Amino acid sequence: MIDRNRNQVTRRELLRSTVVGAAAGGLGPLAAGVWAAESATSRPAIPGLPAGVLGRTKYPVTRISFGAIRISDRLGTRILKAAIDAGINLVHTAANYVGGKSMRAVGDLFKADRSYRDKVFLCVKSYHPENEGEIDGLLEKLNTDHADVQLTELHEADRKRMERILATQMELKRQGKIRHTGFVCHGDMNAVIEMVLKHAPTAFDVALVSTAMLPTSRDRTGKSGTTEMRARFLENLRALRARDVGILSMKSGAKDALEKGAAVFQPHAKAVLEAGADSVLTSISTVDQVALIRSLDLRLPSPAPAGRRAAAFDAERSGACLMCASCRRACPQGVPVNDLMRIRMYHDEYGWPDHALSEFRAIVPDARSLAARCTGCSACAAACPAGCASAAAVQRIAAMFA
Repeated sequence: MIDRNRNQVTRRELLRSTVVGAAAGGLGPLAAGVWAAESATSRPAIPGLPAGVLGRTKYPVTRISFGAIRISDRLGTRILKAAIDAGINLVHTAANYVGGKSMRAVGDLFKADRSYRDKVFLCVKSYHPENEGEIDGLLEKLNTDHADVQLTELHEADRKRMERILATQMELKRQGKIRHTGFVCHGDMNAVIEMVLKHAPTAFDVALVSTAMLPTSRDRTGKSGTTEMRARFLENLRALRARDVGILSMKSGAKDALEKGAAVFQPHAKAVLEAGADSVLTSISTVDQVALIRSLDLRLPSPAPAGRRAAAFDAERSGACLMCASCRRACPQGVPVNDLMRIRMYHDEYGWPDHALSEFRAIVPDARSLAARCTGCSACAAACPAGCASAAAVQRIAAMFA
């Protein structure tokens, strides 16, 4: 349970966190000149909180950005306000976060004070971009007339779906409802990125990708092919950046690292940023976490020993789903095993049963038929490089939400 007294925002606390952050969070080489650059879509970050340019959007996004997946009600609105006051200037939300309460918490802040909408780069996840009415409903809940980027789910290398997404997004840009195009991938990460690079290298402005697949110091001890998979991902990430696509990192283990404090989160975030992300998107659910982020030294390149950064980064990703979709491709019955492993992660590792249920219902309308499709073979387990997938895990998740 959240301690409401501990997270009560006061003017004195916010001023104190701002002073501490200004002293500790100087600019690094990659952020030099960012705040002097003109931006057609945003205000710059507060000086003292390191930022980088988000690809061709030219937005000076702060190195740590606000994932609104766990905020709700008035407390959530206060936490978001504290984060923006501290200088964090990118916010990501979706219609199914906390059963829709996350989006309302964000919209309540924008309604109460329009200036807060003007201070952030607003990212919204899209599930059904072909339905133009989807964006209208999202914007109404958020009390704004546009999103800065629409991040549409693109989990498989489906060129026709990608083209439909882009056609819709270009029309929404023409109407002024979004400013930039983007995609989010929870599935076959390498195949999706390679499809984008081959067929639409300059079409997407922003990519939200899992960085759990970044190389680690333990790759040589993993399953055969894992090292090559990770190296391929890093190459793809750099290829996106070379084409001026802004990179937002998710599911790197940042949430757990943040909860463990600055000694773990700072080197973890630096490892992700130095690998190629423009900003580390992480769920922020307390004012204490805002103050911690404000006090970090995120100058790049990192002055900390590389070994220390690697150890912290590896520790948070031990056994984590890589979102490579190897398990799904291996399943002879076409069970969406990778989606179920992600749902398992929300439920078991993150402790977010409500979000796990919401994701499950969106993906699997009939849990009983799903369980029947799984024959109990070991194909997914044999294919999974992280040791997450198995027939037993599929059956457990199906039974849990049946």
